[in-house]
Amino acid sequence: MKVTIKFLQKVQIALLILFVFSCSSDQENAPPDTSYFPLAVGSESVFEVERINYSLSETPTNKKINLRQTITNSFTDLNGNLAYKIEFEVNTRQNQWRQDSVSILWRGLDKAYIQENGQTVVKMIFPLADGTAWNGNDYNTLPETIFRCTAKNKPLTIGSIHYPNTVTIIRQDDSTLLSRNKYIEMYAAEIGLISTEKVFVKYCNTPDCIGKGIINSGYKEISVLKTYIKK
Repeated sequence: MKVTIKFLQKVQIALLILFVFSCSSDQENAPPDTSYFPLAVGSESVFEVERINYSLSETPTNKKINLRQTITNSFTDLNGNLAYKIEFEVNTRQNQWRQDSVSILWRGLDKAYIQENGQTVVKMIFPLADGTAWNGNDYNTLPETIFRCTAKNKPLTIGSIHYPNTVTIIRQDDSTLLSRNKYIEMYAAEIGLISTEKVFVKYCNTPDCIGKGIINSGYKEISVLKTYIKK
C-alpha cells in the first residue's frame, strides 16, 4: 500500500482535532477550582495522623492520633467576607475527643485563606493551574514562602479510597546535606483536604556521618483522611 504525503497530512490533522476535542472535553468536565476548598457549616473531616519524633538523646517515638476538623458556624468579617469557624479535636482512644484548637478560613474572589497559629496563610489562588506559584505568607509578617500548585484534576487513590479529581499544593520541598524540609497538601474536589505530609528534620553533621541521612532531630508526620461528612 502506497502512503502519500497528503494522506499523512490528513491523518495528522485528524489526530490534532481529536486531541483538541479531548482537551476541551476534559476542561468542560473538570470541577470548578473553588470546589477544592469547599466551605459549608457542619462539614466534618476525620484524619488518621502518624507522627515520628526524632531526638539526639532518645530513640525515635511513634505516635498515632485521630484529628477531627468541623466547620461549626459562619459569620461576616470586617472586610465583608463570609468567614467560617473550624474546630480541631484530637483523640488517642475511640470516641474520646478533646478540643485542640480553633481557626478561621474563608475565600475571597481569587484566593482561599486560613488562620494558622494566628497568621493569615494563602492556601490557594484561583484559577489553579499546574506550576502556578504564590507567596503563602503574603498577608502576614513571616518570611516569604512560595507555594506551588501541581497535579491539578488528577485522579488519586489513597488506601481504599479513590478520588477522581485532586490537586497537590507544595508548600515547601527542599533538602541539603544538613536538613530536609517538606510540606505537601493534597485536596479532592468537593471534599477539600485529604492528605498532608510534613518532614522537618536535621541530619547528623559531624565528619563521620555527614551526608549519610542520619537524623539528629525533627519530625515526620502524615495525615490521611478516613471519613468525611458533607452538610
